[in-house]
Amino acid sequence: MFPAHSEGDPGTSHSDYLPPAPLIIPEIRLPFAGPPPRSDSDQLRTHALAWAQQYGLIGRRGAHRLSTTALLELGIALCGRAPTHRAEILVCWYLWALTLDDRIDDGPWAENGALDRFISAVQDLTESGAADPSGEISQFDDPMLAVLVDDLWPRTKCLGGKRWQHRLERHLIQHLRAQATLVRMRDTHTGLTLAEYLPLRRDSFGALFFFDLIDAAETLDPYEHSVDIEWWSTLREHGADIIAWTNDIHSIAKDVVCGERFNLVSILADTAGTDWPIAIESAHRMVNTAVAQFTAVAAQHKNHRSCAATDPNRLRQVVRAACDWHGNVSRYHLHTADSTAQDNRQVDLTLTPPTLKSRQFEIDPYPLYERLRTTLPIVYDEPTDVWLVSRHVDVKAALTHPGASNNNYTWQIGPLLGHTIVTMDGCEHAQHRALLSPSFRNKALAALEASITSVATDLLTHMRGQPQVDLIADFTAALPVRVMAHVLGLPAETREEVERLKSWCAIGFAYMGNYRQDPALLTGGLSNRDSFYDFLQPHIDARRAAPTDDLISQLLAARIDGQPLSETFVRSYCAILMTAGSETSHGALANLIVNLLSEPGVKDAVMANPDLMDNALAETLRRNPPLQLVLREARESLELPSGTVPSGATLACLIGSANRDPDQFTDPDAFNLSRTDQATSHFAFGAGRHFCLGSMLARMEITISARMLLQTFPNVRWAPGFQPTERGFLNRCPDRLEVLL
Repeated sequence: MFPAHSEGDPGTSHSDYLPPAPLIIPEIRLPFAGPPPRSDSDQLRTHALAWAQQYGLIGRRGAHRLSTTALLELGIALCGRAPTHRAEILVCWYLWALTLDDRIDDGPWAENGALDRFISAVQDLTESGAADPSGEISQFDDPMLAVLVDDLWPRTKCLGGKRWQHRLERHLIQHLRAQATLVRMRDTHTGLTLAEYLPLRRDSFGALFFFDLIDAAETLDPYEHSVDIEWWSTLREHGADIIAWTNDIHSIAKDVVCGERFNLVSILADTAGTDWPIAIESAHRMVNTAVAQFTAVAAQHKNHRSCAATDPNRLRQVVRAACDWHGNVSRYHLHTADSTAQDNRQVDLTLTPPTLKSRQFEIDPYPLYERLRTTLPIVYDEPTDVWLVSRHVDVKAALTHPGASNNNYTWQIGPLLGHTIVTMDGCEHAQHRALLSPSFRNKALAALEASITSVATDLLTHMRGQPQVDLIADFTAALPVRVMAHVLGLPAETREEVERLKSWCAIGFAYMGNYRQDPALLTGGLSNRDSFYDFLQPHIDARRAAPTDDLISQLLAARIDGQPLSETFVRSYCAILMTAGSETSHGALANLIVNLLSEPGVKDAVMANPDLMDNALAETLRRNPPLQLVLREARESLELPSGTVPSGATLACLIGSANRDPDQFTDPDAFNLSRTDQATSHFAFGAGRHFCLGSMLARMEITISARMLLQTFPNVRWAPGFQPTERGFLNRCPDRLEVLL
């Protein structure tokens, strides 16, 4: 039986809801013919990918994935006999909906009312032609809305008459509202009965909305005659149910892995109190019943006006295309084992990896790491198209392997910053690293100590006299921003200056780590970069005219092979150093403070012997690293200790998992201040040729500032009732640290 689990429930781990035996997914055979193939399939695919990139819905990574998989095939199959120019619009809608679905499923966009505001903006657009007149959402901040306003809706509303347009609007909003309802139910751990789920699922899947689009694409109006309306609507509802329920059966493995409980199979298991096999059989019977009902209603066609618009074969082809796609697309079949039954597919969920798209990785990844290390140490994560590497020995081998490249960052941050040290390998990387390294070593580092002390003193002084403060807002987030700004020679004295830099750093870092390819981060990152560069340019111009001893002046004076760095390089390195040097240092400092105040005896020991702060930081970086993964690309087939990664694959080296590997660290989940050589084996700063350039600066600013915090406020402690909670995956740390001083 599927337990009552909500994605995002911090009290439930992946292993808690795996079924005890492999699942048998039935072969769903529909007595319908599929649509004929289209001769313009390649043209439609190319158009949709270019369109989506133009409007920021997908980046290079997303385009590559869509062009090398069957994800777009269903959108093309839905076009039926539509002429190419109308089919292009339908495929764009399909890609928009696919992106929307992933965005809702994958993360925080659906939280804090963001989805509800988006729906209101879409409704304003479709009803009045103006999106979000209240100004709550800027279309320029959200490519999903921008593309509707600028292109998709203007092109679409001209495809049919007012009656058709109103029907399309209604079904689109019903689709979005049903999605929002399910989001709220997940967040509130609300259950659903089967009777409640079925109409909600019909709307949330969006088939009725797409039926409307198909009508317009084929220039057919099945509702032209009132006598046909009820009959045709009933037929469409049966078709929509077949598609949605078939999707639920085929996607059950993915839904279980992602902690998604709103699935027909799981609803049947919960409400009927049955086990998994019986629930799957029940869902299959429901599909067969819906097919029989569809066939019975379709047989009534002879009693209605015969025309192309109301030909049941139109719907049969759509239903067959959708169900075939659900049965074959890798999106749902994350792992399959050979089955003795020819017509069924056996899925062993113990061999199905948790996906990085699961929100559980942001809530509490460590139970997932344990399962990966134990059973799936090197495994392909289909939803993110990366290979998960979880054991310490394998992560070390991957990060230091000569066949592992940083080329993956070409798609990850290349569109943002171009070709920089982050994407470089070999001699080119060595040259640029040698150019930057002196600014973070020896004399330069010693000179920065005074800056760190000055910034920390200022921040701590402002906290004096306040009985309670949030150390995130007042200390940990501001300190590394100000230190890095000093290194570069940028102004960061006033609250406004600091907040502006903090915002740029946070957005830039989110873009750099956007493995989910969220479109808002794709476009927001580029806009954020342009804003930062506009701010930066006067400072570059000033240093070019009158150099000082800051890093901008050093970059302008630097030479590689006798040639100065281009201004593009100078701007990019300022952005990289500002962002990377601020975000992860803030996370590490925050996590260190948590361990100082929460782990028994640690604070007292460090106050008695300040030298132990180095141990405390090393153990924090091991057990609570802010950055949970780094990516690499396999230039060749990589033979790692636990398995092989194919050539061309992207590796997700799970730092947070490797740092808690019991084969490397004794009692790895415990905070042990006395760890010595083991603490230096962590990968918080990476390993190999791309070991963090600013690691020594980060250690120094974190230890100095933490010592000063304890010296200034020796009685610092958690505010009554407050418990720090780590969140996130790219920079995992608490978002608040409420303390009494």
